[in-house]
Amino acid sequence: MGIEQSHGSSWYESRINPAVSGMKGSPIRAFDQRVSSIPRILRLTLGEPDFPTPEHIKVAAERSLAANRTHYSPSPGTPGLRAAIRDYLARRRGLRYDVSQIIVTEGAYEALSSVLRTLLQPGAGLIVPSPSFGLYRSLAYVNGAELVEVDTEPTGFRLTPGALQTAVERMRDSPRVVILLNSPCNPTGVAYTREELEGFADVVRGSEALVVSDEVYSEIVFDAPHASLAGILPERTVLVDSASKSYAMTGWRVGYFAAPRPLVPALSRAHQTAVGSVSTIAMDAAQEAFENGDADIEAMSAEYRSRRDHLTAWMREAGFDFVHPQGAFYLYARIPEGFAGTSTRFALDLAEKARVAVIPGDAFDARGSRYFRISYAASLDMLHEAVRRIHGCLDAVVSGGSTDRDENDGKDDEK
Repeated sequence: MGIEQSHGSSWYESRINPAVSGMKGSPIRAFDQRVSSIPRILRLTLGEPDFPTPEHIKVAAERSLAANRTHYSPSPGTPGLRAAIRDYLARRRGLRYDVSQIIVTEGAYEALSSVLRTLLQPGAGLIVPSPSFGLYRSLAYVNGAELVEVDTEPTGFRLTPGALQTAVERMRDSPRVVILLNSPCNPTGVAYTREELEGFADVVRGSEALVVSDEVYSEIVFDAPHASLAGILPERTVLVDSASKSYAMTGWRVGYFAAPRPLVPALSRAHQTAVGSVSTIAMDAAQEAFENGDADIEAMSAEYRSRRDHLTAWMREAGFDFVHPQGAFYLYARIPEGFAGTSTRFALDLAEKARVAVIPGDAFDARGSRYFRISYAASLDMLHEAVRRIHGCLDAVVSGGSTDRDENDGKDDEK
């Protein structure tokens, strides 16, 4: 008899940190996995650029390999990449940082994890506009913090200074408060203007809160230049970003955070205990991206804009209401009123009947949602065919909607 049989599963479970035991997997990935095996399915689920990494970036990785840069790298990142990020932030966003304030991470996931592990603690509060990327909820839970989700649907899915002020006042007895902003936003595509951010900054100045600004979609904006709270309130803001979306480098796993100087030592320790350091080869490739990839950004962003414009026109013709996306590559569409089930049931029915995979709004809103997210990081032909399929079977989906059927939607796997 093996040790697993002799001890039983409960013996092992009792040795797991309760904070980890209670964590759940990504609802986005769980739903994508659930429907991806359906024959001829069109997957508009994951938020991943469909472009290949630009050639000059791949060549930089080849040069790194040829130079035998295959050993341990500095924990904060290579000097060349940190300098390239510093210059990129100044050139593209008007943000001024010293290299010492920038730490390279294993993608934005690790940046967010290390930053929030440092700033949160039991009894602390994390304020997040909702709907939002589910990782934020997981990080609040695993760090023992109270999660305060601010419902933005009544204000067009835009956080307002008044709503933020109310959330901050609710947490006035908390020992620590962190506000997490995501602009452009996943899943809605909302991008905040500088004027709106100035309003948020006024609220933050009147409190003891720190801000974590998730700006991974900052280079995919359509209607106005990207605005960053780090440019308004740098002394209270930790900026999180990555090469993944901007340069089609999701698989390279290179992100970073830029922080106020007094926070850097503690944040650096959290990063070092999480991953040690990032791959030197990946960092050399990212350095090439940040130094010489402006044209790549412009070309891909222009294509996303074209896709947005076509997709919104097609979805409007199909009778859908949706949040007009100002950035990122997502369309957040409202489920037709006649559908009686949840957003998860609606997305399952679209997958089964229309052979189109989207992400239910339940993945972004713990209270339940009447929306679903389409990723338009896909070709125009695929998007057009997807809308055609959805429109063609929409009556059957709506009339068949029911709360009585099995809706095991992966919530048990949610982050």
